[in-house]
Amino acid sequence: MTVPNALPMRADARRNLERILEAAREAFAERGLDVGVEEIARRAGVGKATFFRRFPTKDALVLAVLEGFVADMEVSAQRALELEDPMESLRVFMMSHIRLQAENTAFFDAVAARWSAGLNPPVELTDRMLAALATVLAPAQAAGVLREGVEPGDLSTMVKMLGAAIRPMPGMLLCEAAWDRYLELVLAGIRSGQPALPGSAADPCAMAREISAKSAGSVTH
Repeated sequence: MTVPNALPMRADARRNLERILEAAREAFAERGLDVGVEEIARRAGVGKATFFRRFPTKDALVLAVLEGFVADMEVSAQRALELEDPMESLRVFMMSHIRLQAENTAFFDAVAARWSAGLNPPVELTDRMLAALATVLAPAQAAGVLREGVEPGDLSTMVKMLGAAIRPMPGMLLCEAAWDRYLELVLAGIRSGQPALPGSAADPCAMAREISAKSAGSVTH
């Protein structure tokens, strides 16, 4: 589900939508998905009626916030491409997403738990995420500075691994000096001059489609 945009919104409606999404993002980052819609509406400075006109359910709001993070990933991929060094582009891109995970741990952890309980993000969001990863990976592949076999699914997994590395225990976040250290360790594993990667890369798109198909099957039964 995406933010409704079939018809152009008035300027005031657009501002309300942006306020709601910003308030939700901040609240979810602080407290996960337990925060109530009343609290989000209060933070956004809108009435409950305005809130529910835009988001009839909380899941609709969660998915809209998630879509915002995917859009952020697309923007950061394009910005990374402005750098001349393709490995530096990868480093800058991945560091931006280490920070994103660090600042939104509660939201991402809660969404992961909600997925297992039936919240299935649209497959197109996963497609967009993988496309952004492929975009930032392509210059390094073309320059021959990557280990043979590195794919966008590997980059997705690496970002998740780094997110876990900087949060070794619940409530603990390593200092940023450690972020650089672990990022360099991860990048060292995909630089050229090493044997081709064995096995196969994770395929988040295929996994999202499988989850969606299973969910659809459970509904029809």
